[in-house]
Amino acid sequence: MTSVIAGQSLPLLAQFYDFDGGTLTDLDATPSVTITNIGTGSTALTATTSGVTHPGTGSYGYTWTPSTSLAAGAYLVLWSGLKNGGAVTASETVTVVAPASAEATNTSPHGVWYCTREDVQRALDVKETARNARQIDRAIEGASRSVETLCHRRFYPVVATRYWDWPDGRTSRPWRLWLDDNELISVTTITSGGTTIPSTDFFLEPVRSGPPYNRVEIDLDSSAAFGGGATHQRSIAITGLYGYRNDETAVGALAEALDASEASIDITGAASAELGVGSVLRVDSERMIVTGRSMLDTGQNLGGAGLTAQANSVTVAVTDGTAYAIDEVILVDSERMLIVDIAGNSLTVRRAWDGSVLAAHTAGTDIYAPRTLTVTRGALGTTAATHTPATSVYRWNPPGPVRQLTLAEAISTLTLEQAGYSLMLRSGETGSERKRDQRGLEVLREQVYASHGRKARIRGV
Repeated sequence: MTSVIAGQSLPLLAQFYDFDGGTLTDLDATPSVTITNIGTGSTALTATTSGVTHPGTGSYGYTWTPSTSLAAGAYLVLWSGLKNGGAVTASETVTVVAPASAEATNTSPHGVWYCTREDVQRALDVKETARNARQIDRAIEGASRSVETLCHRRFYPVVATRYWDWPDGRTSRPWRLWLDDNELISVTTITSGGTTIPSTDFFLEPVRSGPPYNRVEIDLDSSAAFGGGATHQRSIAITGLYGYRNDETAVGALAEALDASEASIDITGAASAELGVGSVLRVDSERMIVTGRSMLDTGQNLGGAGLTAQANSVTVAVTDGTAYAIDEVILVDSERMLIVDIAGNSLTVRRAWDGSVLAAHTAGTDIYAPRTLTVTRGALGTTAATHTPATSVYRWNPPGPVRQLTLAEAISTLTLEQAGYSLMLRSGETGSERKRDQRGLEVLREQVYASHGRKARIRGV
């Protein structure tokens, strides 16, 4: 049995003999080749002679490149031709496996964060500048990977196909496959030895507390089984959603149509208030990672008599208050303002937000908001696609304690950098080196490991 990874080319060869054990002989004409899925009967390659070569007497070749979207499984390659006017055929079985492991697709953990840049800025009351943004981003990246190391797991959802040897060289029940750190949220397909195992013939465990699921078990009341490959290597392939949990919140909608190549998206005010740099989004089936934000004209202007340069001048009159959201930041001239309440078409704001300067503003001035997001398209194993206006935007939510520890670790890194990594003594301590009291951070680490860490286990025998 021949195997090919979807998306890669496979040379096929058919040879015809004048009789069993005889010599190779040419056919009357070039034979056609057809490829069908054995399990479903669907056609992967319609009968064709185009591209069929004739490298030698009685030999015919064809190079097949299965689509990366082709379902994994066993496929029948059928050659059909004529010899002396009579029908002759040749066939072979090819196993198609999913195109790549997680490491070979767009599923790298780098850039997937468990808190946002804005979370850190608000916690530290830091004015947004390009220099600070880069420093904060670096701290969040390090904190996110540190939390993963502490907990021995990755939390974000990623669509991927991953492989296991079977038999796997470890002592275990023949119907049970331990996933270890490749925890599953849900399964699309499981194949073993090129044969698809129906969803009714396996269980994801532990059923009472998953996801995440740490093992797959064959239903012993079924005829399914692991194994059956030509060798034990990569015998089992599981395509699905890997990670801890897929907890999502609908945060708003697209404000424009998207094609598959755009690297920036416009969103509504509701989404702008909920998202930040580092957020993981889902639009239809495509996931995106927010890597930047920029201001977009909201299409509305400052109403009423404008605003004076006073902190108590906090009412921003607009044409349509429903187009804005509490916690959204707006920009009028060069002053940023945080919306803290909305009543009809009046926005109550906090002036001079984010380190900007309190200033007077005349009526009719354009109002901007950070509603244009720079994103990584087709992230976490998904494919960039087209989307229509008003399509819902969903935000993936990391577990609360994980988000809190990531934020704390990032803040700790930034404050240590500001202090040149010098540490302060606690009251009553002596010594030549200063030490910072980090007991609160240590306690938080212990709590997160206790609640979300993947603990060691003893394999069943």
